[in-house]
Amino acid sequence: MKKIFFLLAVVTLLAGCKTYSPVIDPRSVGNEDAYYRDQAECKAIAQQSSPGWKDTAKDTVIGGAVGTGTGALLGTIAGSTVSGLAYGAVIGGLAGGAKGVYDSEKGYEQIYRNCMRGRGYNVLN
Repeated sequence: MKKIFFLLAVVTLLAGCKTYSPVIDPRSVGNEDAYYRDQAECKAIAQQSSPGWKDTAKDTVIGGAVGTGTGALLGTIAGSTVSGLAYGAVIGGLAGGAKGVYDSEKGYEQIYRNCMRGRGYNVLN
């Protein structure tokens, strides 16, 4: 059971790891000081506005619940309801957490790109 909580905690923590930085056409950068300031401000805005760990935790719990139900059903068919419950909860929780991390990262990237575009930069990705 400790392993389950550890894995769920790791997935939740990954939601806070924002490493994306948009690729900017160098010709659209006039003043480098202003560019770095805009980049820092847009990154901060994206971090505030993207879903983050709360939605990831929610997706993890929902995934765990769905996985538990599915695991119980499959476990009953296979002859071991308890094992089915446990495996279903872990797999569902990890899948839900991974979905939460993915959604959080995509929202962060979109907000970051839109912010930089709004400040006049040609964002290439």
